[in-house]
Amino acid sequence: MMTLYTAIGTYRLAQNGLPLVTTGGQDCAMDAHELLLWSSLAFRILTYQELRAEFYEKELHILGELDFDHYLNRLIMRRLVASGKDCTGVDALYDLLGHLYIQPVPDSIPVKAVSFLKLFLGRKLPLQKAVSVFHTEKLEPMEKQVMALLRHEMLSTAELIQCTEKGKTRLKDSNDLMDCLYREGDCDCESIVTDCRVSETRFPVLTAIANLYFKQRITFQIL
Repeated sequence: MMTLYTAIGTYRLAQNGLPLVTTGGQDCAMDAHELLLWSSLAFRILTYQELRAEFYEKELHILGELDFDHYLNRLIMRRLVASGKDCTGVDALYDLLGHLYIQPVPDSIPVKAVSFLKLFLGRKLPLQKAVSVFHTEKLEPMEKQVMALLRHEMLSTAELIQCTEKGKTRLKDSNDLMDCLYREGDCDCESIVTDCRVSETRFPVLTAIANLYFKQRITFQIL
């Protein structure tokens, strides 16, 4: 049995310097150990063993009395970390991501310009490193299709799989999504997650979603 973990939400600093993760429309504060564990999973997907080893390697600089499992379980209960498990890697990945919603990371020129100024003027990073925020890694065709579907709607992984299976490459609005996926009366979010568990389309879509996450083009959210 394989178990995978990833971070949920987006990180930001409050005006008072307090680190926060925003998810489900709420700001969640974290202590030093929780932040260490959450940041180890940000834009990464790790097994239990990988995450535990990295936590204890970094934790040497932060003294604490509680163990790794305590912090991990607390973040899972707070819905700041997601987990998924199954017998194969792809099924464990679907169990992890199937119910999570995908949110594109803002990458417009103004957003990148603000990030550049923060890195160059605020953190005093060398110019060469700071300008790297303007570099955009090339996307594969399926990755572009996923981003196109997310242009107007935040969708779950299962919804993205179903849209792709039905040949839908773009969505105009929420009504378009309802017509595409929820036209039948007995169809809901949970049934779509269950149906997509055995869909052949899940393979390319899961690969695209994982790659977009590693490229820091999307984050995972809950509603």
